[in-house]
Amino acid sequence: MITHSPQANSNKSTLPNWFESFKPVLRIRLLGIMLLTVCFVSTVQAAGTDTVFASFEGYKPVYILNSWFMDREGSEQGYQDQELAIQISLKKQIISSFYFGYSHKAFWQIYDLGNSRPFREQNYNLEVFLDYRQYWGFERLRIGLEHESNGERMRFDENGEPVNYSRTWDRAYLFLQKQATSFLSISLKAWVVTSPKTEEYRAYYDDNPDMQQYMGSGELGLCIDVFGVLTNLMLRRGWRDGTETVRMDIQVPIRLFLEKTNSENAIHLQAFSGYGDSLIDYDRKVSRLAVGISFH
Repeated sequence: MITHSPQANSNKSTLPNWFESFKPVLRIRLLGIMLLTVCFVSTVQAAGTDTVFASFEGYKPVYILNSWFMDREGSEQGYQDQELAIQISLKKQIISSFYFGYSHKAFWQIYDLGNSRPFREQNYNLEVFLDYRQYWGFERLRIGLEHESNGERMRFDENGEPVNYSRTWDRAYLFLQKQATSFLSISLKAWVVTSPKTEEYRAYYDDNPDMQQYMGSGELGLCIDVFGVLTNLMLRRGWRDGTETVRMDIQVPIRLFLEKTNSENAIHLQAFSGYGDSLIDYDRKVSRLAVGISFH
C-alpha cells in the first residue's frame, strides 16, 4: 500500500491527533477489529473457553479445493497452474439481528516445493450486518458494511522496479434472497463503494480505483436444491464491456454415497470464469476448475 505524507495546509483542523484517527466514522477496518474483540471477550466470559468456538456459526461456504488454471494464468504470473483454494467463513451474533462476519480466502501453491510452497494470494473480508429472515416478503434480507483487502504492499520486481500489490475496498451492501420454487431460490447483492478519499486514508484510490470497472455494482445468485445436491450459480458484470463473470459451485453430500454416515460434508466442484476470483486478479480474466471438500 502506498503511503502519503499530508501536505501543509494553513486551514488544517486543530483537533487532537487521537481524534483525527477515528475519521471517517464508519471506517470498517477499525469497527471490525473492535467488534471482533468485544464478541470474543464476551463469549469467553459467558461460556468459557471450551465452548467459545461453538458459539460461532458457519457463514459462507467453507472448503478446501484442488484448483487448476485452465489457460495457464498461473504460469503467466510465475506461479504453478495447480494450487489449493481454501475458504473459511464464520459469523457471530452480537445482539438480536446484528452480526459480525469474517471470511478468509487463500490460494496456496502447495505443489511448488522449489519456492517453499508460498501462498499466492490471501483475501481478508470483515463484515458487520443486520440479518433478517422472512422480512418484506423475502426469505432473507441483509444490510451490511464490509472491508476486503489482501494485506499486501509495495514490492519490487526482478528489475528493481516498484510494483504495488495492495488491493482493498470498502462497501455498503444490500442482500435479498427469495424462494422462487420449492427447489430454486434467487438472490441479489447490490453494493456501493464507501472507501474514503482523504489525506489519511485513500488506499482504494491508490491501489485499485477501477475496481468497479471489473466487479460492477452487484451480483445475481441462483441456488438449486435437488435431492440435497446444491448448485449455486453467481453472475456478475463490471461497468466495462467484456467483464462478464460466472462462478458455479456444486455440492454433493457425502451421505449420498455412504449410507452409514450422517455427515453433512460434501464433495465440492467449482468452476470460475471472469474477473475478481481474488483481489489481486480483479482486473485479470481467470478460468479455473476445482474439486475438493466443503464442510458443514
